[in-house]
Amino acid sequence: MDDSEHQNSKVCGNLNGDYISNLPDDLKQQIFFKLPMKDVVRTSILSSKWKDSWTSIPSLVFKGKFTESRFIKLVDNVLIVHHGPILKFTLVSKHPCNEAIGRWMLSLSRNGIRNLKLRFGGGERCQIPSRLFSCIALNHVQLSGCIINVPQSFQGFKLLRALSLNKFDLTGISVGNLVSTCPLLEDLSLSHFAQQGCLHIIAANLRNLIICGEFHDLCLETPELTSASIYFYPNNEDYKMLSVANAGNESNIIQALGCLHKIRKLDVGGEFINYLAMGPKPENLPTIFNHLTEIFVPLYSWDQDEIAAALCLFKNAPNLRMLDIEFWDYECEDKPQAQDLWKLKRPEVCLFKCLKEANILHVQNPVLSIESMLQFSELVLSTAPVLQKLNVIDFKDATLFLKKLECFPKLSKEAKIVRVKEW
Repeated sequence: MDDSEHQNSKVCGNLNGDYISNLPDDLKQQIFFKLPMKDVVRTSILSSKWKDSWTSIPSLVFKGKFTESRFIKLVDNVLIVHHGPILKFTLVSKHPCNEAIGRWMLSLSRNGIRNLKLRFGGGERCQIPSRLFSCIALNHVQLSGCIINVPQSFQGFKLLRALSLNKFDLTGISVGNLVSTCPLLEDLSLSHFAQQGCLHIIAANLRNLIICGEFHDLCLETPELTSASIYFYPNNEDYKMLSVANAGNESNIIQALGCLHKIRKLDVGGEFINYLAMGPKPENLPTIFNHLTEIFVPLYSWDQDEIAAALCLFKNAPNLRMLDIEFWDYECEDKPQAQDLWKLKRPEVCLFKCLKEANILHVQNPVLSIESMLQFSELVLSTAPVLQKLNVIDFKDATLFLKKLECFPKLSKEAKIVRVKEW
């Protein structure tokens, strides 16, 4: 036998070996994790040793463009034959699956579910049954497109560390009360929701917070919070009447942010700066944000109350290093004169003593915001001794704006004014 015949014989011998059947279990698990669930089930036909291998995988993921009946049938069939713990369960469907979600939750509650992700699209929301709240081992929960029915007997998720609710309605309990029953909660995200009255969050261990929705008032009792993103989108101006601060009591800034002793990054948007601007704006807050190094704030370029609220935040964040400010504008007959903006509100202290970089953005018609933007830029350049860059996001007529900036005195010798084409 020549060399070529010997090599061909060796290759054929290798091909005749049943390598697929003898794959180690951990490698099989890795393969299962990378396949859609319908294909995971089909691995049973590969060999007799694969027939039941998938039925004990601890992570189940259901996604796909099926009709509702086919999708429900797939999930039902998998859960019926599955044995062993189900530690992670992910379901993404454009259908609400209301007829089946109850039995799925029952199955998961009996199998030690820890990480649950349910996302429902389409117009109709899924009715999450009370059985969800018997899953006491949960530590991560993501729900989207749901109506969540909380039973009166619910005592809380004692092991939950991360909670994300999107496009949801909550019945039987308020959002704040739900959060307060989760003593270990560290990450909370609430988006596309509406809450009547005050959104009161009490969470002793919360580190990261995202809020994007409609509420009338906000009170945060989260002393360990390090990162907050708060976007407020009211569908009317009721919050101006219902706000505690607007009724003549405590400042909105103190009520919403006064307990954030450890905050490092603050991102606000929508009408939230307008909400903070209502009521008294104290010169000194009870809490100095010594750890706060990054702020993003949008405001109307001519609104004196919003400017005052922004300055209150800046003054009480002595270690601020990064600042993004976004100027909005629209036509208004009763705008104040240019000299009534940042210049008259300017504090006498060195406002930005640790600031290294500032970004100035604009929205809609920047021409209407020019004077306010110039005054703010002058304030930054004259009170930031370690400033390195003042970035101006490009807009129409930015050349003239930049020429005026170059004429302003700079407290920092290292400060550069940079025109940024895209953001």
